[in-house]
Amino acid sequence: ATIVYHLAKQNQGQVLVAAPSNVAVDQLTEKIHQTGLKVVRLCAKSREAVASPVDFLTLHHQVKDLDQGGELNMLQQLKDDQGELSSADEKKYKTLKRSSERDILANADVICTTSVG
Repeated sequence: ATIVYHLAKQNQGQVLVAAPSNVAVDQLTEKIHQTGLKVVRLCAKSREAVASPVDFLTLHHQVKDLDQGGELNMLQQLKDDQGELSSADEKKYKTLKRSSERDILANADVICTTSVG
């Protein structure tokens, strides 16, 4: 975490941290977060429902938190309730979600993920 902190503070751009297992990435994410850096934990779509001590740092959670009460959350709720959205709503949903994800990732100091599949 100390090395990552110093790399991030050199203002050379974002730092990508990768490890071979989800447990290792979660531990690194937690330690790096404790340094005060802005950290985003990327995980596979299939792992979004798996509880983790760093859930609040995952991209999908940060997107939800960013848009609380907004149009993206409204569309997500509609999608959860109905199972699918109209094509216009689906397009709007994907556009809003991608935009939120881009903003969060662009503002991160460190991005953490696994190095496999």
